[in-house]
Amino acid sequence: MDFRTRIGEQSFGIRVSALIVKNEKIYLAKSPKNEYYLLGGAILVNELTEDAITREMKEELGINIEVEKLAFVIENHFSLALTDHHQIEFLYLVNPLSDLNKEKIQEGGQIRTCEWVSFKELDKINLNPKFLKTALKNWDGQIKHFVNKDEEK
Repeated sequence: MDFRTRIGEQSFGIRVSALIVKNEKIYLAKSPKNEYYLLGGAILVNELTEDAITREMKEELGINIEVEKLAFVIENHFSLALTDHHQIEFLYLVNPLSDLNKEKIQEGGQIRTCEWVSFKELDKINLNPKFLKTALKNWDGQIKHFVNKDEEK
């Protein structure tokens, strides 16, 4: 069972996302609306976040990974479909233990493409979370905390 709870028009959950980085590029998923985002998902009740990111990468990309380091913790606040969401998200730097050759994934009933995006190109794309456009290339190796408040989508 996913670690999510909903009370009326409020939703709270905990999720993990993967920072797959190689040669100044990051591996991202892309929605049909050209919105780029990290691969990951909700943790399960009683699941460690490191175990969750390992499971999510196996489910979404079919690969095993080595979890290197927790890089960022984000408090996400956003509205979607008339529900206010509050998510705590753990972003881990991970190392794939095999080649990343998956160019498409199925998510939310839609086919999504995956691609390597250069750090230099991050400013030019619609990236969620937005803070990654600068935080990733300036990361000093220490865990950083961010608060992300978005408008209704």
